[in-house]
Amino acid sequence: MADSAQTKFLPGTEANKGGFPENFVNKIFLDVEPQLDDAGDVDLNDVTNGKWAWVASGINSQTPSANETSTNDAYYDGGGFTETEVTGKQVQIAVSGNRKVGDPAQDYVENLFFKFGTAVKTRVIWIKNNTPIISACTISNIVPTGGAANAKQTFSFNVSFNGRPKIFNGQLTLTATSTKKVYSATVDTSTQPKEDGKLFDAKIVEEATTGAGAAN
Repeated sequence: MADSAQTKFLPGTEANKGGFPENFVNKIFLDVEPQLDDAGDVDLNDVTNGKWAWVASGINSQTPSANETSTNDAYYDGGGFTETEVTGKQVQIAVSGNRKVGDPAQDYVENLFFKFGTAVKTRVIWIKNNTPIISACTISNIVPTGGAANAKQTFSFNVSFNGRPKIFNGQLTLTATSTKKVYSATVDTSTQPKEDGKLFDAKIVEEATTGAGAAN
C-alpha cells in the first residue's frame, strides 16, 4: 500500500458551504471504543483517546430533534392567553439507512442491540454545517436489520445526547487512520477565533499515513 494517497478529488466537487447546503455536509462521528469511568461517564475534555467512526456508509437520513420540555401557564395579566416556557431539551439524532456489514460505525451500533445501561453509552462529535460539538450520548432504538426478502436490510438507531453538549476550545482536526471511515482527533487550543462567540469549522484530513479515507 502506498505511503500517501496517489489521487485527490476533482476541483469544484467540494461541498457548498453557503447558500443552500446539502445535508451530506453534516457529519456524525461515534467513539467506538469509549472509555467510561467508575461512575459510567465519558470524558468530554480529551478527544485524543477516541476511535472516531464516521456514521455515513449505508446511511441516507439523519434527522436531529430537540424533544423540548415545556410548561404552559395562564397569568392574570395575559388576558386569558397562555404563555409557553421551554424548560429543557433532549437532543437526539435519528439515523437510518441500509445495513452495511464491515462498516466500523454500523458494526459498532449493531453489536449494541442486546445491550443496555452503560454498555450503550459513548461520545459523539456532531459537525453541523461545518461547526463541531461534542456530547456524551446513548445509542438507542437500534433496528439492526429488517425489510422485504428481496430488499436491502434496513438499519436505524438514535443518538440521544446526555446532558449539556460542549464546543471545542480551539480547532478540531479529524484525521483519517489506516482503518477506513475511522479517524483520530486532535484540538489545537493555541488557535482561537478572533471574534467572541465565533467557532472554528472542523478540519477533516482525509489522507492517512498508509492509504486514504474518503469523507467528502
